[in-house]
Amino acid sequence: MLANLYFRRFMLAWYGGGHARRLHAEVVNYADDFVILCPPGRGEEAMAIMRRLMTKLGLTVNEKKTRLVKLPEERFDFLGYTVGRFYGRDGRPYWRTAPSKKAIKKLKGRIHDETTKRWNGLPVSKRVEELNPVIRGWVNYFNQGPVGRVYRDIDTYTARRLRVWLRRRSGKRGTGYRQYSDQYLYEKLGLIRLMPSARDRSNAKA
Repeated sequence: MLANLYFRRFMLAWYGGGHARRLHAEVVNYADDFVILCPPGRGEEAMAIMRRLMTKLGLTVNEKKTRLVKLPEERFDFLGYTVGRFYGRDGRPYWRTAPSKKAIKKLKGRIHDETTKRWNGLPVSKRVEELNPVIRGWVNYFNQGPVGRVYRDIDTYTARRLRVWLRRRSGKRGTGYRQYSDQYLYEKLGLIRLMPSARDRSNAKA
């Protein structure tokens, strides 16, 4: 709430002072995270004005997170998404968003923490009950743009971590692929699956 109250003062100064109109620069923000969108050649001036206004308002710019990005040559991260130009299988460029590498790494870190040996004393069902909401909440937010490859990667990582945890929980080593099948993880334990398997797709078509 405080971030929105303070940032409102910046927005009033930006638009009320005519900077948006003169630079053709629009501000997109969520709380205190924001992006200034402007035509080529206006970025440096827009950043200078932004810093000046922030100083007048008594606010501090996070310089580690602030940079000038030139599209389409570069991409930028905003609210967990990477925004910019990507390329299709045929090599044709197109604009899109994708979950950022940082957001994916953070999710995998959470999955890893939920499948370490400190949880060995808990029932297996309890682990799945804890994992599923974590993953479901993440994908409910990161559902914009082509996400199939990312979802498949998360499925693979989660299944591998759960298999390793199950194996070590029983006092044994190994990956657990032979002991714990996909059917056991997804159907018996009820682990959430983001991307259907080839068998599931075949049954759906039938």
